[in-house]
Amino acid sequence: MRFSLWVLFAGLLGLMTACDSLINDVDPNRLPKVDGKIVVQCYLSPQDTLLLATVGRSRTVLGASPTNPVVIGNVKVILSEGSRSIELRFDQKMLAYTAPARAFPIEAGKTYQLRVELGNESVSASCTVPEPVPVSSVHLDSTQERSWSGGPLRWVYTSRMSWPDPANQANYYRVAGEVSSMQWITLPLYRPGQTTSDTIRRYVPMQSVVYFDNRTQYVSDLNQEGQSITSPKGTIPDYLNYSYLDSVTKANYGGNAPISQRPVTINLMLLHVDKNYYDYHRTLQQQGDVDENPFAEPVLISTNIQGGLGCFGAYNRSALTATLK
Repeated sequence: MRFSLWVLFAGLLGLMTACDSLINDVDPNRLPKVDGKIVVQCYLSPQDTLLLATVGRSRTVLGASPTNPVVIGNVKVILSEGSRSIELRFDQKMLAYTAPARAFPIEAGKTYQLRVELGNESVSASCTVPEPVPVSSVHLDSTQERSWSGGPLRWVYTSRMSWPDPANQANYYRVAGEVSSMQWITLPLYRPGQTTSDTIRRYVPMQSVVYFDNRTQYVSDLNQEGQSITSPKGTIPDYLNYSYLDSVTKANYGGNAPISQRPVTINLMLLHVDKNYYDYHRTLQQQGDVDENPFAEPVLISTNIQGGLGCFGAYNRSALTATLK
């Protein structure tokens, strides 16, 4: 037994030494110089009330940790379709280029072009807005589970939705949802000169998101074309968020509180996205999964920006609401 343990220890030591020998420091001055590229993100939807594009410049770094692009506020951003066009103007508060959607309505089935100009540089892209796909049904379910730390059983509520996939074409989707409810909560009331607070009861609107797994919220109709598709399971949170201005005390309140009253409204949303949107977000998610893992293969993030990086995509949103009574 002692001999076997010694052999195992020697083998592990040799493996660690071999791995360490694969790591070599490289002089940064020997690496090729790469200029940053223009990075654009812009998504079109007939349901949105604001046209918005962010423009930045990528930064090349040594190491595995990515850095966000530097925002650029002095470029020309033109969105066009056929003979129509509109220039998006820089919004200092949003750090993005915007225009009201009513000035340039987005329509399903049409192809749009985006052009970004910065001095002598320019990038461009195009995308086609998908047709809407209706949500046919919402399914609510519940199970009793223990939390990861143990404790008593608690009810966990989940939701799914189904929709008919259009036949004879490749389709891509993203699923999302939101939860809302009116709840009675207890809030602190501070009065001048008091060292402790009183409390008040208020009936306030509260909301949160339905939690879909990042890895499964993007859905393709591969191997299920033309069939009814059911989404992955989304978890309804135990707590909802509130931001409330009291008209009596003139005080602002914010925080979260457990769901203690019903009904609770669950609004599930189906985004019928184009391939640009799907590929970009899927590879972005995959890149995040392998980040900092030295044994994983790097993931090349998809882009349809000609001459740059990022994504110009489109989606059409539909929704169906269910009530948890």
